[in-house]
Amino acid sequence: MTWFYFHCVLAVVILIADYNGTLEPTLNRLEESVGIRTEVVKDTLDTKPPYYIPPIEEGEEIGKEDNKSL
Repeated sequence: MTWFYFHCVLAVVILIADYNGTLEPTLNRLEESVGIRTEVVKDTLDTKPPYYIPPIEEGEEIGKEDNKSL
């Protein structure tokens, strides 16, 4: 039963820290102290993918509509 209460208190602490804006800096300091912190390269965030496959809409696939009644 102790683990249940520990989990509940930890969840509330995480929610409050996230609301106050202190969760991300705290996790970054923890990752730096452990040595697992990685930075996302800024130029890869807004780049376009090398190709684009548009989503398939209903009715575009010929022959599939006839098999729906089977």
